[in-house]
Amino acid sequence: MKYRISVDVGGTFTDLTIAESETFTQLGSHKSPTTPEDRSVGILNAMTLAAEGLNLTLQELLSQTAVFCHGSTTATNTIIEMSGAKTGLICTRGTKYILWRGEGRRQTMFNYKMEPNKPLIRPYLCREVTERIDAQGNILVPLNEDEVRAEVRQLREWGVEAIAVCTMWSIVNDKHERRIAEIIEEEWPGVDYCISSDIQPIIREYYRTSCVVLNAMLQPKVSRYLRNLQGKLEERGFRGETLIVVSNGGVVPISEVAKKPVFMLFSGPSMAPEAGYYFSEIEGIPNCITVDMGGTSFDVSTVLEGQVTTTKDGRILNYPTGVASIEIATLGAGGGSIATIDKGLIKVGPRSAEAVPGPACYMRGGTEPTVTDAYVVLGYISPEHFLNGRMKIDRDLAVKAVKEHIADPLGISVEDAALGITQVVNENMLGGILDMTIRRGVDPREFALVTGGGATAVPVAFLAREMGIRKIVIPRETSVLCAFGANNAAIAMSEVVSKYSDTGNFDYEGVNAAVAGITGKGSEFLTRMGIAPRDQKFELFVSARYPMQTTELEIPITLDDGKITPAKLDEITEAFHAAYLARYKTNDPASDVEFLMWRNMATFQRPKIVLAERAKSTEATPLSAMLSTSKAYFGGGEAVDMPIYDGDRLQYGMSVPGPALVVLPDTTIVVPPFATLNMRKHGYFVMDVDVDTQQTNARSRKRALAAAG
Repeated sequence: MKYRISVDVGGTFTDLTIAESETFTQLGSHKSPTTPEDRSVGILNAMTLAAEGLNLTLQELLSQTAVFCHGSTTATNTIIEMSGAKTGLICTRGTKYILWRGEGRRQTMFNYKMEPNKPLIRPYLCREVTERIDAQGNILVPLNEDEVRAEVRQLREWGVEAIAVCTMWSIVNDKHERRIAEIIEEEWPGVDYCISSDIQPIIREYYRTSCVVLNAMLQPKVSRYLRNLQGKLEERGFRGETLIVVSNGGVVPISEVAKKPVFMLFSGPSMAPEAGYYFSEIEGIPNCITVDMGGTSFDVSTVLEGQVTTTKDGRILNYPTGVASIEIATLGAGGGSIATIDKGLIKVGPRSAEAVPGPACYMRGGTEPTVTDAYVVLGYISPEHFLNGRMKIDRDLAVKAVKEHIADPLGISVEDAALGITQVVNENMLGGILDMTIRRGVDPREFALVTGGGATAVPVAFLAREMGIRKIVIPRETSVLCAFGANNAAIAMSEVVSKYSDTGNFDYEGVNAAVAGITGKGSEFLTRMGIAPRDQKFELFVSARYPMQTTELEIPITLDDGKITPAKLDEITEAFHAAYLARYKTNDPASDVEFLMWRNMATFQRPKIVLAERAKSTEATPLSAMLSTSKAYFGGGEAVDMPIYDGDRLQYGMSVPGPALVVLPDTTIVVPPFATLNMRKHGYFVMDVDVDTQQTNARSRKRALAAAG
């Protein structure tokens, strides 16, 4: 089979990249509007475009496809919209309010008006049964099976669609949970259910309960979606392997994730940081910030010294998932974010026009001004060259929306109103970048900024200048960056086990047995995937803390011949003290250290996509790539003339001084007056930003405009 396809389904567009499966050569990328009523339709539409690009039918393309990778926001949107299955919980007697109590504290300590935590499911759906296991795994109170049967029948009468099971200390003895699962199957064959010891056996009852309830809420909808998608692909000739992007940045077979959809919660954006680093590494920059602005959201992720930043406490709507994931800050700031006036000030988002009706300029019925409409008004997006002319947009409709809803109520010009919209959304996006860098003690000026998402290349230079970042990497695949990342992603599975011990009385036998269990599961997973032992990679981590603390740091560890020895324990302890000092600027080397959870990441790095190198141009100036000229407004009262270049005709070695527009089939790059865009031999662009002055390269710009006549 010849092809390797990856698809990322976003709120507005469905993105696709395709590569040759044997030489790993990138063949192309495509975008198609997302179809919210049935996302598989948008996927098939994007595949049809890919097939046409190769002069194939859809059936011919799919029959020759070896691997299909899929990243999706289906699970994320299900929780955000609270449209998941009606879920019941079976739990230990006395714990039914655990989802209500949560972590028992306010996010803002002194805000006494803050609303109480809203539980994932109503307390009446949390059904208690008599049983009790202690922290050592001893059965103190046997399971009352009659109560379990009665509660399952009650949940069925109430129209529950899925059941979650979470009992006390099942992380050390899951006998009661497994018996409850057997009773559910006996009493209600075919119902969706899951038990916490299978989904994520992590310490802390609230975290584990939240995780298993989220999984149960997702299971019916996500499994139906995946089955429907797989069926439609197979109907059209697909016989390859389907891999699903999961929160840790890896991909797993569809069969592995169908029962654990909670691992898909951050599927959509989790590919961005690794894909961003792919390009920054070519530039020789080990630190990068990847920013991904799509139609409905803006995502920020970081790579420090070649390592993607991760978290063991992924959250959605502040509900803990208990799942290790790529650390991403997500804001409601996309190209479709709607601008309004709130108490005399411009506000952007979190509402979005999404794919339907979309921005006003899309001519699909939208009447409210969006960020995209503001870009059109300012001249940052050219109607004549939008998506290479494949999609028509109407500047007059954008002007009308901005004028009626923003400019006239505020008594300002349409251009200043549009500029105000962009400045507000830029401030929102800067807040996300600050959260991931400066507010964590990281200096963004030491980073490259890498763009992802179809809209990001428009504001990115303004964001970089505010942050003092001098170099921006703009991949040719920027509008489909997550899909490109999925084609490069490693097959990866994360396994966790809770086993408490401390340096004062370390349980070598118990901990080594627990670690051997999760490494064994990782090896079994990769072996099932057909990965040879020599190609299997394992990374171990431990969650550690000082005594009496309530939060932990996750520390990477290595073993001596597969075991933790006294010498290795000393090494792990020293690593924790150093990590604590780096994070909090203090530590206590004389203190004992407690270890709570151990995590193993089993991975196989698939061969990465290769970008073709291009010959260097004999021309230094890009005059041969100029399409036309237009006007753009950067403030100051007057619009300025600027050239528009065809990005596909720009060659390695050419430079584009700002102000200018570079149009590509699926995105537009805005080069402001304080920046210069350069073409690299692998086909991507690098923008150099003057963070010190706003002086324009007036001579170059005048020469380009004069040449255009």
